[in-house]
Amino acid sequence: MKLTRLFFSLVFVVELLSLPRVAVADPVPEYQMKAAYLYNFATLITWPTHANKAVRLCVLGSDSFGGALQQLTRNSSSNTRITLSYLANMNNVQDCQILFIDVSALDNPAEMLKKLEKMPVLTVTDNLDLFNAGAMIGLFLDNKRLVFDVNYAQAKNAQLSISAKLLRVARKVMQ
Repeated sequence: MKLTRLFFSLVFVVELLSLPRVAVADPVPEYQMKAAYLYNFATLITWPTHANKAVRLCVLGSDSFGGALQQLTRNSSSNTRITLSYLANMNNVQDCQILFIDVSALDNPAEMLKKLEKMPVLTVTDNLDLFNAGAMIGLFLDNKRLVFDVNYAQAKNAQLSISAKLLRVARKVMQ
């Protein structure tokens, strides 16, 4: 009886060892995911005075993306071409279609958003306070998942048209 049990235990262990290993992918760094979201926003938003041939994506403040944005703009596979600009201040913000506002650029968020209020510039941030102050899209980590919220009223006020596909996958849409 003991010999039979030992034999079956040994067979069981050998079978376990022979099972294929499951490959676990390395997690995608947060800012690579945020870059991919920005790219998708560029393809799912329509600007009132823009033919969507090229979207200028601007980063205001520190660049936390570490080259992920440059890589996405070079490897664009859709009809939407994306150009990338880094801004030190708000001087040329009217030339942007998408403006990612880094927390380092937040000297006076209320004044910044007031200046952008009527411009057809999609404002995106990963700062909750800035999103609550009136940015159009907020990118946030929620239980290790990247999610986004949309301030639809602000986008509509700036005459931006957001695709229903994008609105359906948002965590929250504020009317």
